Amino acid sequence: MATRYLFLLLAACFTFPAFSQLVINEVDYDQPGSDAAEFLELKNTGTDPFDLSSIAVLLLNGSSGTGVVYGSYFSDDWPMLAPGAYFTLCGDPNAGCDAQLSTATNAIQNGATDAIAIILRSDSSFVDRLSYEGTLDGYAEGTGTTAADDNVSENLSIGRFPDGVDTDDNDADFIAMCSTPGATNAGDTLDCATTAISETASEQGFSVFADPRSSQVLMAISPARGNVIFDVFSVDGALLASHSLTAYGKATWAWDTGNLRGRMLIVRVSTAMGTKAKRVVLP
Repeated sequence: MATRYLFLLLAACFTFPAFSQLVINEVDYDQPGSDAAEFLELKNTGTDPFDLSSIAVLLLNGSSGTGVVYGSYFSDDWPMLAPGAYFTLCGDPNAGCDAQLSTATNAIQNGATDAIAIILRSDSSFVDRLSYEGTLDGYAEGTGTTAADDNVSENLSIGRFPDGVDTDDNDADFIAMCSTPGATNAGDTLDCATTAISETASEQGFSVFADPRSSQVLMAISPARGNVIFDVFSVDGALLASHSLTAYGKATWAWDTGNLRGRMLIVRVSTAMGTKAKRVVLP
């Protein structure tokens, strides 16, 4: 009998980390128009593969004050998720997600107050919980997140930042950020409609280039007349550098990145014609 209890204790010790390593990492539940780009992202934050066929994802409506399941997703065919990997569910069948939500539009409710939960199919115990736009009793870790998606901003979602970090408090773990389905949450909150770039991009005369030889970010806009302001931000919106000049045709600036390596930056240019922003990843 003592041997059997010892076996059960050891099994519990090895099993619990596997359950807690899977988190709800990012959700985009509201977009301009018909909510046709919704997605839900899971992440394996552990060091071992996680068997996704062992879990179910529940979507809960909390408008009545109690959690009512309006969507349930699971499959015996869901794969083993490698450490550090992502698994996305989405409504758009052309978006290349790992699994499909039940409808192409409006599959995830906008709140308030709603929730998402991961449970074990074997005993319905919780693996992870997220309550958003309020705290839904029984379906929040700590306090429900005050971070909110909206139907005005393009490519906006709520996600864990830093990526994958779980302190057991939804409000501390989630922020509103630019959507990154199937990829690391960068915490970027500036101009989410801007296309992500790796080194250089050019649109309507605005270009940004990270030069690995000189450790500089080179910026240019043309045509430009009058006052021009270049701003460089970190992905969390902190202003790192700013430069103002008067231009008559073309405006350029080279900013020395110093010891920064491998970071994503947002470069914004403001002129009398308006404001543009580009993302750049430093080599």
